[in-house]
Amino acid sequence: MEYPTSLNALLASTKLKFRWVNIGRGIRNISQTQFDSFESCQSAYPWPVAYQAQFALIVWNPGQDQQHTIWFFKLPLDEQGLIIPQARDALILELLAMLGITSSQQQNKNESSVYTFEPDDEQKAAIHAKVSKILAEPPSAWFQPVQDYLSSKDSGILWSNLGLQGFADIVERVSEDKISSTLSSAMGWVDAPAFEALCRFIQNKKAPVMLITAIISRVNASLSNANQEPLPVSFYDSAIRAFSQADKDSKVTECISAILASPAGQNIEVLHSLSLYCWQHLKDKKLMTQYLDNLSQIEDEKPIFIQLVTDLMFVPDMRPEVLTQFRNPERSESLGVAIGRLMSGVRG
Repeated sequence: MEYPTSLNALLASTKLKFRWVNIGRGIRNISQTQFDSFESCQSAYPWPVAYQAQFALIVWNPGQDQQHTIWFFKLPLDEQGLIIPQARDALILELLAMLGITSSQQQNKNESSVYTFEPDDEQKAAIHAKVSKILAEPPSAWFQPVQDYLSSKDSGILWSNLGLQGFADIVERVSEDKISSTLSSAMGWVDAPAFEALCRFIQNKKAPVMLITAIISRVNASLSNANQEPLPVSFYDSAIRAFSQADKDSKVTECISAILASPAGQNIEVLHSLSLYCWQHLKDKKLMTQYLDNLSQIEDEKPIFIQLVTDLMFVPDMRPEVLTQFRNPERSESLGVAIGRLMSGVRG
């Protein structure tokens, strides 16, 4: 029996409909044309994480309402960011088996595969929200309570009584005018934990300008209010993640810079989120310098600077951006030391 030579070809040979979705560095749709280019090694994977391509495959039978399967796959990348063909071929064989066995067997197969992974709860919620939208299914039962909470400051609804899936369902529908307006108005007053949850789902969407503006206003107000009880670092970490797919804009850049200049800017989680989700904004030279300076000052037993910078340089088009700052004669002393350690490790 001749097997298909690509994942797309395999799926196209069935009666199933399918959709590819990137998971690493934020959830993004992948067209079949894009996926063809990746899996045929014609182009580097644009959203690498830990030298892997991480993506979801959503499969459904159009003749069976509300019947779908979601698999989460990871494939290793070579030094050029290309998918390794042998790994792709092995995954083709595994997918052949997955498509021909029952749901319980699929689960067992996934648990033993080196090409599958378990996403976190937020990623699962975001994907399930996306699936319900793709298949024109109603959102979860948590959608309406979250919408009611966001619609009025005086709703009396406690954020702690709301389900994570409801926040994901709301944000997935941010392109709808009513929801976009509701979200934009609510970002100025929602409880900090609800703000954080919303931001972490907004990172997966191309949010409207008015919503990004509302997030910027909330962050700026919190940074400038000396009388306010300090917000947790997670508040600023989540805000940065919300800018993931926002257009490069001076107000977004200024907001990120203000966070980096605050005590939160010395936190490793904030710095990690910035390079993991908002690398496009680091193409601003001043912001890149600020980011690298802060990162070089982190005192940790682990080689955090080396780990995050090498991961950032593996993203297509980001290596020249980082190297430009490495060559900057006005770089800080701490950055110079950190670069020296990184280069010593490379030579070694």
